[in-house]
Parts: sequence; structure tokens; C-alpha cells
Amino acid sequence: MSLRPRLKRRPTIENKLRRFPDMQLSRMHDIAGCRIIFPTVEELLDFRAHFHKARFKHKRRGAGQEGRWNYLTHPKPDGYRGIHEVYEYDVRSEGGKTWNGLNVEIQFRTIIQHAWSTAVEVAGLLTHDKPKFGQGNEILIEQFRLASELLARRYEGSTSCYPDIPLENLIDRFHFCEIETRIIDLFRRVNTKVVDIDFRKNNILVFPYVPENEENASNLEVYSYSNVFRAIQRYNELEDELQNKADVVLVRADTFENVRVTFRNYFADTTDFVSLLDGAVQF
Repeated sequence: MSLRPRLKRRPTIENKLRRFPDMQLSRMHDIAGCRIIFPTVEELLDFRAHFHKARFKHKRRGAGQEGRWNYLTHPKPDGYRGIHEVYEYDVRSEGGKTWNGLNVEIQFRTIIQHAWSTAVEVAGLLTHDKPKFGQGNEILIEQFRLASELLARRYEGSTSCYPDIPLENLIDRFHFCEIETRIIDLFRRVNTKVVDIDFRKNNILVFPYVPENEENASNLEVYSYSNVFRAIQRYNELEDELQNKADVVLVRADTFENVRVTFRNYFADTTDFVSLLDGAVQF
């Protein structure tokens, strides 16, 4: 199991507010949260069941609606799978009371589901489409729907958004999409390298957007700080300086490998996705 805190990036927040103009920023439930990644669906469900019995004051929204945000039993039409839960923050400490009532999201995913989600985000970075939000090239969006179904059947004994399509047809349609998009071929060729990183607990990842006329991802930049307040200050500065030029994210982790595994999209790392998909289209 891998557990990592996460903050939604400013461009993503702005995009969501544009898509949902009636939404209030203070009630957006996924600005802050954490993502928990499990080897199997069984381990995910077992942990979640025990987590629901934990003793804390934070209130789980939609607790009586088991299907709400459960994208394992009800996959999204775009192929996204996993389970999300939202808690209202509630503590008694003086330092924490300021945040009481705000929402925190917990995302439960398997390694398979996380590999798919990472690939969708990397595709957005490399192609200037936004398949994660259903925007851009419809063939690319369709290809990820098919990939989700193939991965679910091959590795998790389940289905996704195309449960009724025969396997042979799924594979044929996926290959047709690849001929049009060449996204898997692009994933194989992208090799973003990160070298000479002075890793500390607080790290800012800066992933420059790829110019329209380039196929390969730009190099990731990493800024590491021992002091969390200095890291936050620099993070805010970089977000202002690099608007529309790069994705900027602040992460905390105990080892650099944990950062790399959890935030594969910032390293343009779709190795797991490509390997899993190779197996899925051959079974």
C-alpha cells in the first residue's frame, strides 16, 4: 500500500471552475486530499472497510450512499476506476480549527487503476488534449476507454465502461485507435530523465508544457527543501511565474522513489501502463 498527500494544481482548479461555474471554491471537495494505492482490489476494499471503523471526528459525506463516488462498481463513462470519499475536516486543536468544515478527498486505487490514470494525465501533457476531462481528440479519449476495459478484464477479473463488448472487438478497436493517435508509440519514446536531485522531505516538481512542434517531454525540474514553509513560499512564487508554462506541484514523501512512483505523470513515466497493456491485448 502506498499513501501520499496531494494538492490539486491551480490550472486544474481553474479548469474545474470553468466547467462548473456554479461551484463555490470553498466547497470544492478535492483541492486537498490523499491517494492510497493498493496491489489488489481485495486489499483496497479490506482497508477501506477497516478505515470506516476508525475513531475520528471527521465526517464522511454521503456515508449512507454507498454508490456515491464508487467508480469500481460504477466506472465513469471515460473509463476511470477507483473509489473516492470526501470528509469534512473536524478537529479540536486551536491550530486546526481554522480548517474545520473544509473538505478533504481520499482516493482509493489499485496499481492497475493508478497506471491507467497516470497515462491519461501524461497523454494530456504530451498531446495538448485533455482526455482526463473529456476534451480534445475523441479517438484518444475512446482509446483510453478501451484500455480501461482491457486492463480491468485482464488483471482484475472485472469490467469497466464497455462490459458488453466482446474481447476480440475491444482489441481490434484499440489497435485502430492506436493507428490514429500513436499515443502508445509516443509513450515508448518519451524518456524524461531526472538527475542530481538533492532529495529532502519537501519537493516542488516543475513539469514544463511541451511546445506544439515537439514530441518529447521537457525535462522535469525538482526543487527540494528541508523547511516546509520555505517550500510553500517558493511553490507560490513558481505558480505565479510559470502560469500557462508548466505544471507545478508540491509533494512531501520520505524517499525520492516514493515521489517518483506516486507522481509518475510528472516524470512522463508510463512504463507500467504500457507493459500492462501489452499483456492485456495479447490474452
